[in-house]
Amino acid sequence: MRVQLCWDPKTTPAELRTMLKTLGEEYPITQEGAQGVNVAFERIADPGQCCVEMSGQTALVRYNKPCQAARAVGALLGGLVKKGQIYSESTPFGMLGVMIDCSRNAVMTVDHLKIWMRRLALLGYNMLMLYTEDTYELPEEPYFGYQRGAYTKAEIKAVDAYAAKLNIETIPCIQTLGHLERILRHRAYGVVRDTPSVMLVGEQKTYDLIEKMIRHWTDCCRTKRIHIGMDETHNLGRGRYLDLNKYRHGFELFNEHLGKVVEICHRYERKPMIWSDMYFRLGAPSGSYYDLNSVIPPRVVNKIPKDVELVYWDYYHNNVAFYLDWIARHRKMGKEPLMGSGIWTWSRYWYDHRITEANAGACIDACYEAKLNEVFFTQWGDNGAYCDHDSAFAGMVWCADKSYGKKTPDAAVLEKRFGAVCGGSYAAHILAGEIHGAIEGFHPDLWDDPIFETHFRTFCQNDPRRMAKIASGFETLAKKIQKHANDRATGDLLYASRLIRAMADRLTFAAQLLSSYRKKDKTVLRKMLRTVPKLIATFEQLEGSFRDMWLSHNKPEGLETIQARFGMIQARYRELGRRLKEYLEGKVGCISELDCSCPPK
Repeated sequence: MRVQLCWDPKTTPAELRTMLKTLGEEYPITQEGAQGVNVAFERIADPGQCCVEMSGQTALVRYNKPCQAARAVGALLGGLVKKGQIYSESTPFGMLGVMIDCSRNAVMTVDHLKIWMRRLALLGYNMLMLYTEDTYELPEEPYFGYQRGAYTKAEIKAVDAYAAKLNIETIPCIQTLGHLERILRHRAYGVVRDTPSVMLVGEQKTYDLIEKMIRHWTDCCRTKRIHIGMDETHNLGRGRYLDLNKYRHGFELFNEHLGKVVEICHRYERKPMIWSDMYFRLGAPSGSYYDLNSVIPPRVVNKIPKDVELVYWDYYHNNVAFYLDWIARHRKMGKEPLMGSGIWTWSRYWYDHRITEANAGACIDACYEAKLNEVFFTQWGDNGAYCDHDSAFAGMVWCADKSYGKKTPDAAVLEKRFGAVCGGSYAAHILAGEIHGAIEGFHPDLWDDPIFETHFRTFCQNDPRRMAKIASGFETLAKKIQKHANDRATGDLLYASRLIRAMADRLTFAAQLLSSYRKKDKTVLRKMLRTVPKLIATFEQLEGSFRDMWLSHNKPEGLETIQARFGMIQARYRELGRRLKEYLEGKVGCISELDCSCPPK
């Protein structure tokens, strides 16, 4: 339930008026004259402090930054401010943002982004990045975004304008060296291709194309900042570059290219930032970003353009000490890093709270201790972006509370804030995330072959009893989440319910199939043969639910990739039915796919 709020445009600071009107498009926030709690605002000097004092039916919000005032409004909506008490919180972060991956299959619609931005504002975030490799239209470059759901210039400008209404800064987040395989695959870009994913350093047409990118984003977004990417360029200079030139160390090529791209940024008065990993990888014996033996020579550091900001991205560590070490290494390079943590959505069907709490939690604690000023949370879509991305609001609520001074966010407070800002149950969203790793440490692979069940069988070392135990855990989870199937205000828990039910049925079938086949129990196998059509129907229903979820917040492009995977599952179950029937009729002496043994651990 949301608390009704009203505000006076005559006394409210000008910087908040448009924001409050915009939030009023969805929430019970109205101008003077309406019933409810009257909200007044007062700006204070303390940059990190925000407090709300409730007296009768009036709430006074004291804030320093507009994002703090918006977060206070979210707290009021959720009934978190009690009469006669002062609600207070603080954050050291001048920038707190979210990055959405719009390049790995799913491109969120502008209308849905507006919903996201309203929620982000009420949670206290003030920055948004849309990670776009080639998913935007670029003048005179028809292959950019071709059949990829590309954002038009008008759409990007609409996102930027709407974000500005909510006092959210939209920072372009693109790629200007690597991660461009989807555009470089086209023959038209052969001249600027070094490797299948990396652009050719030193080629003038490379920089002509990059200038088009930067000019385009300059026209679309009012911010002066731009994220130019340049991460994970593992084979830099080892493709066509090596055919055309003599070998040069990656450090030299990277800095040369960065210098040229920065010159372009300067021409358009943009302040660039890059992901920092390549400096650490190129200096590491193992080639890993997080190699403790990485050494970046002073000569390399000295050639990094002075005004380039480094983004330290790290989603993989759960101890504060590691983050502090790596922050110190960035500072040793003369750079104050931006921190890119992660709210886990990638290679996931639903938001993974367990790993987010462990890793992002440690990261936030380290950023507090190191006194970093700028932090944002990435939400990647690796392997097809098949996660219900809205489920990640549970993570955004949690990370925001921790970033605003809650050492251990309180579950009851999170439930109220989530319900008021996002709608639905926070606890149910966390429960659905138990599909990942909460049951015997097993992460299911929906896209695995239903006959081989390679991932499941390998994890269990072909032991049907262990397989049955995991399947039983999924059955229990399926029954628990079924109670929340009507909760679709944020993440689609009907989809989550059908997903977990499908996994429970599938894993139960796989365990029983392997056990019965080994026992040569043809009576049970005949019963199982009759179950195959039901499994196919279950996955058909799941595909329909997935489609509804996808189209509720993404453009249609990209859906075909996931539908093809669902088609494979159904086709392979039909094939399994044929194989079982042939075995039971004696037409074949064995089912070789079930006979194969697992490799040793």
